[in-house]
Amino acid sequence: MLAGDWRPDYHLSRAAWLGRHAGAWAPLGRCLDGWRVSSNPVSSGYDPRIERAPVYRLRHIEPMDLRTEVEHWLPPLVADEAFCVQPGDVLVRRVGSVAAALVGERHRRHPVDGNLGIVRGLAPALALWAAYCLNQPHYREYLESEPTIGALVRVGLRRMTEMPLAPQPEGMDPLARDWFQALDRDTQGLEQIYRLRQEVAEWTADLVPDLYPSMDSPPEGARWAWFSPPDLEDQLNMALCEQRRAARAMVESGVGVPIGALAQVSPRAPKAGDPAVCRVLRIGDLDRQFGYDECLPAWDAMAWRSQTRAVARFDVLVSTFAVDPKVAFVDRPTDACVLPSEQLVTLCFHRHQGAYALLMESPLVQSQWVRLATGAGQRFVQPGLVGRVVLPVPEERMAADWHHRLADVLAKRRDARRQMRGMLDELGRLYRDIHPDDHVGQREPIE
Repeated sequence: MLAGDWRPDYHLSRAAWLGRHAGAWAPLGRCLDGWRVSSNPVSSGYDPRIERAPVYRLRHIEPMDLRTEVEHWLPPLVADEAFCVQPGDVLVRRVGSVAAALVGERHRRHPVDGNLGIVRGLAPALALWAAYCLNQPHYREYLESEPTIGALVRVGLRRMTEMPLAPQPEGMDPLARDWFQALDRDTQGLEQIYRLRQEVAEWTADLVPDLYPSMDSPPEGARWAWFSPPDLEDQLNMALCEQRRAARAMVESGVGVPIGALAQVSPRAPKAGDPAVCRVLRIGDLDRQFGYDECLPAWDAMAWRSQTRAVARFDVLVSTFAVDPKVAFVDRPTDACVLPSEQLVTLCFHRHQGAYALLMESPLVQSQWVRLATGAGQRFVQPGLVGRVVLPVPEERMAADWHHRLADVLAKRRDARRQMRGMLDELGRLYRDIHPDDHVGQREPIE
């Protein structure tokens, strides 16, 4: 590439520095494409399995972190294909910006999207080293500087396969062993969260069988329905009427109570003494696994307003973006002042807060939540409508069990990820020994 590339910015870049080692360093090796499939039934590339199969996509790949969602813990519908993940694979985001994540032993063997690449067949220590290097400036710039790349980065498999990789440094074997053990503890926690979700969903389904069949379908599915006068809204909005009918039926049958009887909704408090030292928690910082990112922007760097009350232990935070619901449970005291943005609802439940965090994510409650969305495109839930949500009340022993199990899992995951963050520092030191640069070794945080 050096001989045919006359771009001055390339020859002065870290990508060119890496390219000069192409003859001395071994190439990355075997790289596979993801699942090239169309979701259009009339397309020649259509596969009906794509309609229901969970898939690892671009948004799930963060530096050194495969961020799974609920669907990824379901049994695989597509398996034993080359484009399905295997333990020890390195998944590489090839579109937009390069990032790499490792696949652990417990990750389900779902397919990988065609916009991702799979590096397969590396020993555990080399896989960890390759994944770390792929997230660093030399390697990202090398892959993203291909002459054929236009405005949108699209890294070719050949480019990945031929990319020179620095030799594995000494000391990687014990580091890799510790890394994959910590990754196993982390993913074991995700499995346990999935089982908790299933347990709560099954309990709520048994609690209200056939109570309101229309709530099982999307709010935009029905074009007409019959409502009693108490369920009618001033706006004659069908979704709001459906939610009110379901909530009233639950209360009258004795299986649920309004959320206001169980929690304070976004309580107000005096402003923080010095807002400039506070951080802001946004919808995008919630991780879909009841946790949230600990690297948050400063209060004075935000373009929108935050709540005045700082996040406290046992708060349940819910995204008002109903199209993509997220719930976080604050299971421990925060180390610093964290203010939720006004796009989050803070729920201060009086008892068994972890249990109600799980219930807020249950289909029974989410079917109400999505029907409370208003505004442009009916996507956000206004804080004034949150009080309409009705929650079932589990018995004392069950609620305490759910609460403690969720808090225990979150604590174990946090310890595992803290251990991985410490190992990233060691990987950065090994990286800098081979790649001298003032800017290398900067890592993305793992929450």
